Amino acid sequence: MNRILSVLLVAGACTSTQSGATCPTANAPTYESFGRSFFATYCTSCHSAAAVSRHGAPPGIDFDTEDEIRRHTTAIDAEAAAGPQATNTDMPDMTGPVHMQPTETQRQQLGQFLACEQAH
Repeated sequence: MNRILSVLLVAGACTSTQSGATCPTANAPTYESFGRSFFATYCTSCHSAAAVSRHGAPPGIDFDTEDEIRRHTTAIDAEAAAGPQATNTDMPDMTGPVHMQPTETQRQQLGQFLACEQAH
């Protein structure tokens, strides 16, 4: 948890992702084509304002909307995305309701999606 908060504190100063992922110039993943489904599957069971039990997720770190995700792109990348510089697998932590990890391909798509979101 402290790691997420630490990353959030420096997020405003970062323009690249920890994973090194970049937004592709063709067929870039969007919230509609990738993000909404990915976050519903792997994140919002804990990171949602409506979560019954947050399983340790910090209050206020919610991914219910594209805007909320966009505010936390650097932290999400550091915890769950893959790219040429790193494959980050700290989330989902598997102690809550999520019982499967995203595939390597999904983590790469997440990195690309977050890089595209940072560009907005």
